[in-house]
Amino acid sequence: MAGTLTAGLLDQKVDENGTCFKDAAASAGYGGKSHQDILDKTKVEPGKVSAFVELHIEQGPLLEREGLQIGVVTAIAAPASFRVQFNGDGGHAGALLMHDRHDPVLAAAEVALHLEEYVLSQGTEDTVGTTGAWHVLSNNINSVPREARIEIDIRDIDLERRDAVVKSVHDKVKSVAQKRGVAYSIDMINKDPPATCADQVVNTVQGAAKQLGLSQKQMVSRAYHDSLFMAQIAPAGMIFIPCKNGWSHRPDEYASPVDIENGVKTLALTLAELAGSAVSDRSEL
Repeated sequence: MAGTLTAGLLDQKVDENGTCFKDAAASAGYGGKSHQDILDKTKVEPGKVSAFVELHIEQGPLLEREGLQIGVVTAIAAPASFRVQFNGDGGHAGALLMHDRHDPVLAAAEVALHLEEYVLSQGTEDTVGTTGAWHVLSNNINSVPREARIEIDIRDIDLERRDAVVKSVHDKVKSVAQKRGVAYSIDMINKDPPATCADQVVNTVQGAAKQLGLSQKQMVSRAYHDSLFMAQIAPAGMIFIPCKNGWSHRPDEYASPVDIENGVKTLALTLAELAGSAVSDRSEL
């Protein structure tokens, strides 16, 4: 809808069964002649949408911890994600002496620890870094590894600060590879810009929550959301509700019926207020 996805990217992507997006969409009753045709049909031009508001669980513990009912999102962090591959020699865990080793896993471990240290040094909770995926070969207790691949996710609402973390990690990869005598490669997965929520939407959400008698606080979203992309073509904002223990992306993710009701009412009143403003603004044109 925002026009950020390209047909070239979709042309390259298939699922574990070898099915491309176009064919999967067609099997669900959608689709088009080509990926470009699908994208052209779904793209929304700037100005066509007066406002975009998204309701979501917080995916974190702050609202529940502070006993608050509504989170008014002011900014949405965006990730820069990349893969780092290290290749060493491998060998027998007993026969290959320590000073003869070129261990790719230890190189990856140094990078992961550097990421944590550098992020913490920024002095802000808005910068986060995660080494969330590890792939090791040969992955045997009696073998020195020969390959290590890690996948790193760095997020911030400040683009310059986030990209400084990315550069620091890339520099560390190069220096660690040289020190340990391993080969390396870095492949970017994505690098999207963060978004600032529109003042009009933020103020309307705050007003709606107040009118409903719900406690609230302003906060940032550190997770990916549709609003991140919709903010490129329309004034956008988000409403958070509490979730149990801040848990998300796991089977026991839970939001209470009362919290869901509070969120839906806040969303409905926000949309009604924004729709009235949109009608008023357009009547003056």
